[in-house]
Amino acid sequence: MAQDTIIIFEGALCCSTGICGPEPDRALIELNENLKRLKTERPDVEITRASLTFNLNVFLENNEILEMVKTQGPDVLPVTTLNGKVVAERRYPSYEEFQKLLGQE
Repeated sequence: MAQDTIIIFEGALCCSTGICGPEPDRALIELNENLKRLKTERPDVEITRASLTFNLNVFLENNEILEMVKTQGPDVLPVTTLNGKVVAERRYPSYEEFQKLLGQE
């Protein structure tokens, strides 16, 4: 069975998770918890978070995402892909959405 790959392309973050400072973004805290849970339940799924600040090379390797950022601006981020296909824009998927995308409803 082929391994599923999720890549979350994010805007500029102050640290690799975005969970820093006196008042971290609630959406980033929730995403972090969802990804931890997903990694535990689905170790076969490769999950990458790519921030413009820390992982520019991942953006440069993906022409579709690069073009989206060029034409729509950084507000299109975050963009989530599953096996190279865009599955969410301008928001982070919920845990339930990740499960549905991975066929685990």
